Amino acid sequence: MRSRQITKGAVAATALIIVAALLAACTDPAPVRTQSPSISPTATPSPTPSPTPSIDPTVAQAEAAILEAYQGYWDAKVAAFADPTKDPGPELERFAVDKAFADVASSVFTFRDSGVSVTGRPVLSPTVSDVVTGDSGSATIVDCVDGTGWQPIYTASGESAAVTGQAVRLLTTSTAYYYVDHWTIRTSNVDREAPC
Repeated sequence: MRSRQITKGAVAATALIIVAALLAACTDPAPVRTQSPSISPTATPSPTPSPTPSIDPTVAQAEAAILEAYQGYWDAKVAAFADPTKDPGPELERFAVDKAFADVASSVFTFRDSGVSVTGRPVLSPTVSDVVTGDSGSATIVDCVDGTGWQPIYTASGESAAVTGQAVRLLTTSTAYYYVDHWTIRTSNVDREAPC
């Protein structure tokens, strides 16, 4: 009887050893420690530069020519208003067409009849938008014209002819137009109710 108990005990012990061996075979081995790359605390990933928006070279060239025409228009206007006893010169004809030309010529005649001239120069800060290039090119120019240093006077006495209370910085919206072979100013409207 005793041999039977040993055999049962031996069988149970053997079974336990086999189960333990099977369990050991099924588990992952202990993790092997590997060297990780060192990370410097000051090293940060560099951001990917965002692309700089580019302007179409044709539009950029047109904007430069439009601003040149706008400056030429103002130079001719300032010269005409400084001495309204003379008719506007060829500079105005080069840079102004349609209503812009007619408005300056009309103001010159009004100043002449009133004995008024305009001294000094305005400060311009134009921005160009809505550019359409080509033979029918057009654009919009918005400017806050500062007339602080550009004031009307009665030529004979030198006294101010400025309207009392009128703002000296006014919003001016102009349109540029590609005429024949160059940019010109077609309209230039001052909003006397919109100081800037």
